[in-house]
Amino acid sequence: MDKLTAQQVEQLRGKVFGAVATLKQDGTPQTSIVWLDTDGENVIFNTRHERAKAKHLRRDPRVTVAVFDPASVYDYFEVEGTAELVEEGADEHIHELARKYTGKDFHTPSGRVLVRIRPRRVF
Repeated sequence: MDKLTAQQVEQLRGKVFGAVATLKQDGTPQTSIVWLDTDGENVIFNTRHERAKAKHLRRDPRVTVAVFDPASVYDYFEVEGTAELVEEGADEHIHELARKYTGKDFHTPSGRVLVRIRPRRVF
């Protein structure tokens, strides 16, 4: 198991974005751009239950996220790991993310799920 560095944790607490790759049932990848967060050990994003990425992760929790700063897209790191889907606190968390990225509450704050990625490999 790899760990996030202090610099990577600091980046995740800022306005970076993630390109999340999950696996469709046939094994092909599906990618989405997401807002990111961290608890200091894991990469966290927030989605709705019915989104493709949530459905894919319930079936197969393997996930990769490329984390990049929009001001410098070549300054990135990638995290491979296993996702855990958590409902508790997800509706409140989307407001925190929205305020971080847009300065206001999120427009559809219900039916949310937190995706917590435990790093297996960071590069």
